[in-house]
Amino acid sequence: MSSNTIDYGIDLGTTNSTIAKLKGIEVQIFKNNEGFEFTPSAVYMDNKERIQVGRRAKEQLENDPENAYSEFKLQMGSSDVEFAFSRSKKTMTPIELSAEILKSLKADVKLQTGEDLTSAVITVPAGFELPQCKATQAAAEMAGFTTCPLLMEPIAAAMAYGYQSTSDRVFWLVYDFGGGTFDAAIIQVRDGIIEVINHGGDNHLGGKLIDWEIVNGIFVPALVKKYSLEKFYHGNVKWRVAFAKLKAAAENAKIRLSREEDVEVNVEFKDEKNAIYELSLELSKSDLERIAQPFVSRSINICKKVIADKRLKTGDIEKVLLVGGTTLIPVLRELLSDPERGLGIPLESSHYPLTVVAEGAAIFAGTQQIKPMTDDRNNLEANEYMLELDYNSVGTDMEPLLGGKVIGNKEASLKDYSIEFINTVSRPEWRSGKIRINSESGFVTTLWAEKGKTNVFKIELTDLKGTVQITKPDSVSYTIGMTIDAPPLIHSIGVAMANNETDLFFEKGISLPSRKKQIHKTIHDIRPNQESDSIRIPVVEGENLKRASRNRLIGYLEISASNIKRTVPAGSEIEIVIEIDSSRMIKTKAYIPIIDEEFEEVIELSKQKISIDELKQDVKAE
Repeated sequence: MSSNTIDYGIDLGTTNSTIAKLKGIEVQIFKNNEGFEFTPSAVYMDNKERIQVGRRAKEQLENDPENAYSEFKLQMGSSDVEFAFSRSKKTMTPIELSAEILKSLKADVKLQTGEDLTSAVITVPAGFELPQCKATQAAAEMAGFTTCPLLMEPIAAAMAYGYQSTSDRVFWLVYDFGGGTFDAAIIQVRDGIIEVINHGGDNHLGGKLIDWEIVNGIFVPALVKKYSLEKFYHGNVKWRVAFAKLKAAAENAKIRLSREEDVEVNVEFKDEKNAIYELSLELSKSDLERIAQPFVSRSINICKKVIADKRLKTGDIEKVLLVGGTTLIPVLRELLSDPERGLGIPLESSHYPLTVVAEGAAIFAGTQQIKPMTDDRNNLEANEYMLELDYNSVGTDMEPLLGGKVIGNKEASLKDYSIEFINTVSRPEWRSGKIRINSESGFVTTLWAEKGKTNVFKIELTDLKGTVQITKPDSVSYTIGMTIDAPPLIHSIGVAMANNETDLFFEKGISLPSRKKQIHKTIHDIRPNQESDSIRIPVVEGENLKRASRNRLIGYLEISASNIKRTVPAGSEIEIVIEIDSSRMIKTKAYIPIIDEEFEEVIELSKQKISIDELKQDVKAE
């Protein structure tokens, strides 16, 4: 039986990436060709332009750092960032590098199942800005995915923890401390619905900062003292290989200290004259605690604000859901659970923190139906029919409602046709009874499902003589479990006006998808083919309504003067429509009534890089 839901979920992480599939009420984590459940998000290219992904690429970060890269997820959405591979003289963007990670995950699935994957749910940090979300979808398309809904990582984690949970009317705190980002989200569980009611985070707070603090706070001083090294700092090209090795040693030591009291660190590297330098020292849990404490405190402060913003107290939160590799550090858990220094809320770690996001993404993928690529009736044989189904594949109702429409080729007649649904996993076998197809080719019925399993319903479409027809799909599945409410918008979205105020389109916290139309006016004449007259309206994310320049510039609504047939005088109205879907993808339209012209897809999103000179000017102006 073919599935009509996506089923596959991907955690595209800063440090590691994982792919999983929902199978019944269980989740299968796909191991890569080396037998690991997660693949390092690293890419290496040799002089013949051959690409390696995963552990081998990560190892090259130490040996050949001019041709290996990781942590590029943090640069997603930046239009002017490229990574140069010195051996091949090639460059790749963060989107292209991320696409290589996705291709590797797809290849693991194909090797084990033979399936050429084209649909998957992909997770992103809740704090990702719109250009970063758009870049993630671009990477997925480059990797061969045609359907790729985006899901916020905290929601995915909550789905994994809550899918078959019996909790009700409680609050959970998702504490997601990954390699490069931190997310905190308040989740309300009520009547089988998981809802994000508040979020906070920091896209520049992750476990890699702890690694670098170990390098800069312990390793570098020890080496400088021993060898009197000059200009020995991260970022100096002369010492690139040395710092790549030190960073890898710091990460390895941090991981080992999750289960050992002390670890020995030994690193050897050379300078440009082949002089050998050696680092040999012991790192203890107390060293790690001292170094990690400021970063953990930053995360705790974010959590406290997220809780307080909703007028809640720590005692109102049932449990903290631990997500991300950094949460494996014992000292982090000790600080987090401490009532005085941390939150004092019980910690929940029944799911492995490095794969829980992929698990939740797969569970969510099981609720997402795959729409047929085409409904061309001419492609259907005489006894073939397509079904357009409207139902929820996961829910709390034991008797869910299902409706649909039967589509045959142009010559097909559905008079006296019936459809029946058979629960093939229930014992005894449950049948809906034959439902007559109505004059508009539609039908509505109620199914019956059992708890604790995925109920698979075989579909039988029969003609007047009782002959069974071929249907696409030929079955549907339904599972009793928690579902998520409409995802919230994490940052307010508006346009910056000429007076530096923000005209708000979408307020932070609204449910997605959403659509809004607002009217603006031109401030100067727009003359045909005069590029200097083009309409260019800045789009910003952030909460500052009085000073738009203090929000994040994420792109422009742009109408080229070359597309305008006649002059638009200053003060003319422009109707701007912005639609944002549940993956935070934006569609826009602009209509100019005075010339009766409409322009579609007039938005260009990208993270803007501000130069040091511009920052100096801003400081001077302030």
